[in-house]
Amino acid sequence: MKADLHLHSTASDGTLEPDELVALAAEMGFTHLALTDHDSVEGISRAQDAARDCGVTLIPGVELSCGAQKEIHILGYGFDPYDERMLEFCRMRTMERQTRAEKMVRQLRENGAKISLDRVMELARGVVARPHVARALVEAGYANSVSNAFDKYLLPGKCGYVPKTEVKVEEAAKLIAGAGGVAVLAHPMELKMGEMALESLVHEWHGQGLAGIEVYHPSAANNSLPFLEHLAEREGMLTTGGSDFHGPQVRQSRIGEGLERWATMEADMRRLMNRIVL
Repeated sequence: MKADLHLHSTASDGTLEPDELVALAAEMGFTHLALTDHDSVEGISRAQDAARDCGVTLIPGVELSCGAQKEIHILGYGFDPYDERMLEFCRMRTMERQTRAEKMVRQLRENGAKISLDRVMELARGVVARPHVARALVEAGYANSVSNAFDKYLLPGKCGYVPKTEVKVEEAAKLIAGAGGVAVLAHPMELKMGEMALESLVHEWHGQGLAGIEVYHPSAANNSLPFLEHLAEREGMLTTGGSDFHGPQVRQSRIGEGLERWATMEADMRRLMNRIVL
């Protein structure tokens, strides 16, 4: 078994089409994948078709954006991608993203970064997000990389930052569970908080429906893995892993990045598969 449960396509801010992404992963020997686009389930049908052709198990997934000033991402696995409440949530978030992108571009232009909203939307090809604004900034010469564009313009406190409408973790977990899936905290180390604070939050969210922790992710340093592993075990939660792959041109990442450390992959995947219906 070879799994990657955190992948993005052009249905959000990835650079590969859903079918291209699945085909690439299959060529690399992956047997189990989850497409987890940001606030979007638009790519799942195409990914499922490609997975059938490639002999790969495709788990329907999504990455829901929660929080306001501090972004918290909740992964959903194994839900019904045609659930009307999930579809409506994603439609509303897509509309909010459009409005947010318009505000970002307006603020950037007011501060001297004369990028075009039309170009941002061309880059997005659907669900617009900050990385598309960042790419437009790079193209226009205002930054030398996507990460540099974030640092200069798009992080909280910078001239192009626009906060999202807050969605609580409990709301996201209930939405996913209501559609038949399980909710997992994405890349917890990106929250950049102390162990005691993270333990407290995870315990609280577990009581609100959070079912697992994405322990294995490129942002988790080797010395943080024992803490995350023990936290998931102590709470009786699922353990998952994913590369957060957005495409070969983004952050020089690759499918499966950081997952060679996932020694308990088969056992953890069995636990997950027993909790969902494909």
